[in-house]
This record gives sequence, C-alpha cells and structure tokens, in this order.
Amino acid sequence: MRKGYLLIARGLLKHPRFKPQGPLTQFEAWYWLIESAAYAPHDVTITSGRNRLTVCLEPGQLTHSIRYLAKAWQWSDKRVQRFLSALQLDQSVTTQTTTGQTVITLCNWAKYQRPDFEATTQTATATTTATTTKKKERKERKDISPSGSGEPEGFAAWYAIYPRKKQPQDAKRAFAKAIGSGAITLEALMAKTRAFAASWANEPKDRRKFIPYPASWLNAGGYDDEPDGGDGEPARVVRDPRSFTDADWQKRLTYLQDSETWLEAWGPKPGEPGCLVPSHLLLTPVSSAKGAA
Repeated sequence: MRKGYLLIARGLLKHPRFKPQGPLTQFEAWYWLIESAAYAPHDVTITSGRNRLTVCLEPGQLTHSIRYLAKAWQWSDKRVQRFLSALQLDQSVTTQTTTGQTVITLCNWAKYQRPDFEATTQTATATTTATTTKKKERKERKDISPSGSGEPEGFAAWYAIYPRKKQPQDAKRAFAKAIGSGAITLEALMAKTRAFAASWANEPKDRRKFIPYPASWLNAGGYDDEPDGGDGEPARVVRDPRSFTDADWQKRLTYLQDSETWLEAWGPKPGEPGCLVPSHLLLTPVSSAKGAA
C-alpha cells in the first residue's frame, strides 16, 4: 500500500538488533531527526560557557549543536552541515542558529504524525459515495470561513509554532481573515511566524508574557514587520517607516498597546524625541482609531 500510516515506537535505532554499526546512513540520520523532534511544546535549557538560555521548542522542532549531531551520527561536522543544507534545499527542514545551537524545524511534521484515533485505523476501501463527498465539501467551505465554528485550513500548523497560546477561537478568526483577504499567503505567514518565534526564543519567561496574543498579532499585521524565515541570521526589515500610512501606524500603535513592544525599525517610540507617528494619531485613543479603521 502506498498510503496510510505505520506506528513506530521511539528508540528503534537503539534496539540491540537494529542499532547502526558505525556511521549512520542518510536515511538513519533523517529518521533520527524525526524521532528526536518534540511532539509537544516544551522548554529546553542551553548552556554556552557561563550562559544558560531557555529555548521553547514547538512540535516538530529539536535543537542541538553541529558537534553533537556529528558525534551522535559518527559523521564529520562538515558532513552534518552539508546534510542539513541539502534538507533545506528540498524544503524538508528550516534551521535557525543561535548561541552555538541549531534549532531544526521539520517542515512536514504534520505529514509524519497524525492524531492517534486516525493513525490506528486505515480505511478498507478506496471509494466514497457522493453524499460523503458533498459533506466533505461543505465542511471545507465551513473551515475557511472566519465566522464558522470549524478550523481554517493550515491553522493548526501555524498555531503550533506561534510562541504564545491564548484565545484560540479569536486566533482562528483572525487567521482566516488574514489568509482569506489575501493580505499574506499561508507559506509566507508560516515563515514570518517562525522568525517571530525565534526572536522571542531566548527571552526569559518574565519577558515572554509580553508576546502579543495570536489574534492581536494577526489583526495588527505584525507579520509585516517580521524578518523572513530561513537559515542563518534573519533578514532585517528594510521598509522606511516614513512611507507608512495612517492605517499602518494605527496597526503599530495597537501592537504597542497589546504587547508593550515597539520595534526599532519603526523609529523612536511614541513620547520619545524624533517619533515619526503623525501627531493627530497620537492624540486619538487607539481604541477609537481601531473602530474607525
């Protein structure tokens, strides 16, 4: 059979009979990454010299140094780097390097995993009735509707990587609105969100409370000001804040109110010398500006 799922217990590569002898093959290294990835959000501590940093891993992510991977796989450092670069080229993974550690995100994590109730049963027939097809079509139309009770397509994968989990129903509506309006594609939003999550990854827990709620970040267009995802250092925002419209500034003022965060790329913060926000917007309460937008 070409479709379906197989449940394989973790630890296969440590089984006495199947434990690799010598360097791992590329397939074994790939399986090692899948097996080692987080299956639920959790924090890990990274020690670099005297510094101790906490990184929040989302499902489908893992973090190790190149040296650690080389030792585990019995490869050279350069071979590990070439292998990860090849996986990035075919869009199997993305990487983010910080403090000597590489955070690896498996791009198709959802493809390799599924809820237990779906994974334990495979259908015995390849045919469906016209009634089933119509129900599926109605459900899909409902799922992409911001006002529906269903879940927008792609939302679960996006919500899994957003660094703060609050008010999921509001987040679903904001997500559907952003994607449905054409303001940003799902692929671009995923890349921007990964970069946003990476920018908060090393912040202490008392600072992470300032991460905006998912719906607030989406409704404020926060993704417009995040660097592109990818390997290495994220790209800096190059848009000149002097080109912002009143609507652009209103989004940023809302973002400031919700998250108590003001990005350096927007110029001096309101109340500071040289602030570029038009004075008539600073005199208008943000709540009123939102209602008029």
